[in-house]
Amino acid sequence: MAASSSSRPARLGAACWLGLTACAHAGPPPARPDPRPRSRVSRIEPRCPTARVCVLGHVVVAETADPVPGAAVFFDGRDERGRRVRLVTRTDDDGVFTVLEPPPGVYRLAIYKDARHVEARGLALGAPGTTVIPVRLGRR
Repeated sequence: MAASSSSRPARLGAACWLGLTACAHAGPPPARPDPRPRSRVSRIEPRCPTARVCVLGHVVVAETADPVPGAAVFFDGRDERGRRVRLVTRTDDDGVFTVLEPPPGVYRLAIYKDARHVEARGLALGAPGTTVIPVRLGRR
């Protein structure tokens, strides 16, 4: 029996050294971040109450739904007469961008911020009212 009790602590020590048990931890393992996007509600104040045509976008980080301030927003397209149109703006501190009175036409939208971007083609703009564009900005 004496030999058995002396080998048992050696085996337990080896198991701790190999990391097979939670010998060094005195609690549960650290929580892993949830990889799913969180649902967030953003209140966007009226930005273009007097405009006949308004494009309003809200840009958030795809993984966290946090607003993306300072993102570059580009609309490239052709108006109804076929002339090239390029509109450029930036998101504000709340991740919101506004374009007032865009010429009617079909556009490509591209949004960039650091290593993140998103692109959409075939956006028809220029109809009376407000067009709302929610954007989740992902990694390149």
